[in-house]
Amino acid sequence: MSKPLAPEPILRATLRVVFVSAYTTRNWALDETISRKQIYDLWEAIHNIPDLIKRWDGDDSLRELRMCLQEYDQKWAFPKLESIFDQALHDQNL
Repeated sequence: MSKPLAPEPILRATLRVVFVSAYTTRNWALDETISRKQIYDLWEAIHNIPDLIKRWDGDDSLRELRMCLQEYDQKWAFPKLESIFDQALHDQNL
């Protein structure tokens, strides 16, 4: 039996994080001052989101997601992934 998808508010919030990460990375491609390490760390933090939301396991999955977002946030000042997630989680119009 397959695991359920993440609840809709989580799906919307994680999609917002992926969206912001994608357009941020696209814009960074034109900025030679952004380090490749930061781009790598950003995608290291979010690459597993699609798989995670496909195999959602409640609080354990939420902890895993937050841990990935926080690891990036502790290294870099922008974008703040966990804040983006929390804002989108509470404002479903984003």
